[in-house]
Amino acid sequence: MNWIKHMCFIVLFFGISALTLAQNETVTPSFQTSKPNGLYIGGQISTNGFGGNLRYALNDKFSFRAGYETLSLSYDFNFDENDISYNANMDFKTGGLLALVDFAYTKNLYISAGAVFSSFNTEVTGYAISDFEYGDIIIPSEEIGDFLITAKPGLSVSPYGGAGYRSFWGKREGIVFSFETGLYYMGPPDIEIEATGLLAPTADPAFGQAEYLEYQFDAYKIYPVIKLGLAVKLF
Repeated sequence: MNWIKHMCFIVLFFGISALTLAQNETVTPSFQTSKPNGLYIGGQISTNGFGGNLRYALNDKFSFRAGYETLSLSYDFNFDENDISYNANMDFKTGGLLALVDFAYTKNLYISAGAVFSSFNTEVTGYAISDFEYGDIIIPSEEIGDFLITAKPGLSVSPYGGAGYRSFWGKREGIVFSFETGLYYMGPPDIEIEATGLLAPTADPAFGQAEYLEYQFDAYKIYPVIKLGLAVKLF
């Protein structure tokens, strides 16, 4: 999970850079040569997934955004634990519905705040692929059992804060490119374990395995976002 720490550092770096650039912006009474208000439709790619959005610019300072993003990844791997080999698969899903408010403090630079109705979910499934030998006793792999570990954020609705840059193209500035960095606060993780066979005790709440994993991942309450977007003005 070190990649999350690295991504958070990158997000903070670009966010501070955006604020620094604002010092060099010349603020004028009107940010754009054309009327800034209107409805924009666009698409984006980010660390929270691929998706689309609608943005309504109320005036040259305030705009409202609504969108949807989704991303699914799957990864197969093997590991050994207590002299038993396991085959496992991790299914990672993130994204959700976005509801944001943007404030443009210069023509090109803005800050954003809002929330995402998160669909973040991670599942790790696995089963034993080797027998367990203890002296003269051999326990076949099918009796060792399989397991399912599910991790979800503690908050189903995650607050969001970010900063971004927009550039306007075309004679009427109707094409908009955007770069944005931000952070979701997802809350402490909620982890559940299911298991069968000899692994069944690990799913028993009395053993506290789920609570132990929640403690181990408690530091990862923040999800970093880096986003690129392209939009066109409808009217």
